[in-house]
Amino acid sequence: MNNDPEFIRVSTKYPRYFETIDGRPWIPVMINLIIPNGEEKEVLEKTEIYFKHFSENGGNSMRIWISSPFLEIEDQKVGEYSQAKFNRIDSVISLAQKYDIQIKFTLQHIRSIKLDGEGVAAWSNRAFMAVKNGGPFKSIGDYINSPAGKKAYLDRVKVLSERYKENKQIFSWELWNEMDAVDDKDWFRFSAEMLDSVKILFPNHLVAQTLGSMHSADADQRYEKFLTLNNNDYITVHRYLDPGTDWGQYDHVHGPIDLLISNAIQFVYRPGIMKPVSANEHGAVEANHQGPSKLYPKDTLGVFIHDMIFAPFFCGAAGCGALWHWDSYVEKQNLWHHYQRFNRAINGIDPVKEEFVPFTFNHDSVRFYGIKGKNTTMIWCRDTKNNWKTELQQGIRPEIREDLSFELSVTNRMNYISAEVYDPWKDEWTRVQIKNGSVTLPPFLRSAVIKLN
Repeated sequence: MNNDPEFIRVSTKYPRYFETIDGRPWIPVMINLIIPNGEEKEVLEKTEIYFKHFSENGGNSMRIWISSPFLEIEDQKVGEYSQAKFNRIDSVISLAQKYDIQIKFTLQHIRSIKLDGEGVAAWSNRAFMAVKNGGPFKSIGDYINSPAGKKAYLDRVKVLSERYKENKQIFSWELWNEMDAVDDKDWFRFSAEMLDSVKILFPNHLVAQTLGSMHSADADQRYEKFLTLNNNDYITVHRYLDPGTDWGQYDHVHGPIDLLISNAIQFVYRPGIMKPVSANEHGAVEANHQGPSKLYPKDTLGVFIHDMIFAPFFCGAAGCGALWHWDSYVEKQNLWHHYQRFNRAINGIDPVKEEFVPFTFNHDSVRFYGIKGKNTTMIWCRDTKNNWKTELQQGIRPEIREDLSFELSVTNRMNYISAEVYDPWKDEWTRVQIKNGSVTLPPFLRSAVIKLN
């Protein structure tokens, strides 16, 4: 392990990707992890297990809510900060250093300021901040919009800055988890103002904002506005497989994982916006986000996680997809090795030097997601006859794809001198011949990765 981190920045040479402050490429291999509440020793021991399993399989970054009850420093009264919680944060950062993982801290996640008995979810409420509880705020809107609320938000950030602004184990801060779910009207004004304010407090760290799952036409409209935030260091994307319809969910989020993710990444990957795209949150849920998908227990091989990890990067994102259900799915099914397979697929790749540009095409019932660079082209191939519906719902086993060939002309380049194919399900590389301007893949199940040099 390296254990000698550097600050992370947007690449100065090719700002679609990240790099270390000394100019080395950095591809975030990330997962979400919310530290559970509970007895401190047990929680930290469990947290270390997650760090260990992730690190052993090549994970290098985690997104963690610093506002979760276990870590929240402002836990009793607005403006008063707990030393015990600072110590817990320090313990988490020490684990990150031990396992060579960079942290993205989400500063806030709450969606209501009310009494706990007023029909609100406990996980997203701050009862002590409510006027009825002796706090200063009448509502979450009061906290977001009033000068006193903004000051309280920034005062808390300032004390975090005083302690952590020079910490190289932290690579980014996020203003708020899915802020449009808090208030779908006022999130933009708050974001535009606070991005600059928080960046001043964390000059060496990246600062970004997040919106909820891109699941409907109105969510797309919010993301359109989101993309106009010029002071957002990079673009975050959340999208889930959601079979519900209560929020106008469209067909994209009901279908194959590679399509729902590629659609989301392609939506924000605009020619005029040269910023990294972070696939910040992916998962499968029951209708209208009513808990983790009931298909997870059936997915012992990792059909969901494979597509969620691989699809974003090969659609132009700066890293792999960051899974949400780290506990009920990844850990429970012991699927950490899929991160290792992603790392092996991209080993030795320098996306900044290559200046990758994404492209896609369909051929012979396979969807091809490619990134073309100056010297290397990589393509993730996904069998369209197989997806989570066929395999997990209908119980149809995937077929071996044999004799799949394609013409290299589809990449608008013909001067390749070598080709290799990686099978992420077998963890095998195979060198293949380039014949008459085409490549034939060895037999594979579900998916494969082609590397053309």
